[in-house]
Amino acid sequence: MNKLEITVKYTNEKGEVITEAVSEKEVPFLREFEKEGFTAAFDQLETAVLEARKEAGDDAIKKYLEELSQKKTKK
Repeated sequence: MNKLEITVKYTNEKGEVITEAVSEKEVPFLREFEKEGFTAAFDQLETAVLEARKEAGDDAIKKYLEELSQKKTKK
């Protein structure tokens, strides 16, 4: 299996990273497309992409809101 990595970053106006979330999922090798057939292997790939995107997005939003909350309580 290969690895898919999706990174979500929130940056400020200066380009500095405020928060970052990374999600990793295994995806099929090219030979899996040949062995299992395109439809089955593509389904595995698509599922991994959707899960990784949701996981990274949810984690990034959570971290971003926590960061905003901390800054607001410091004022």
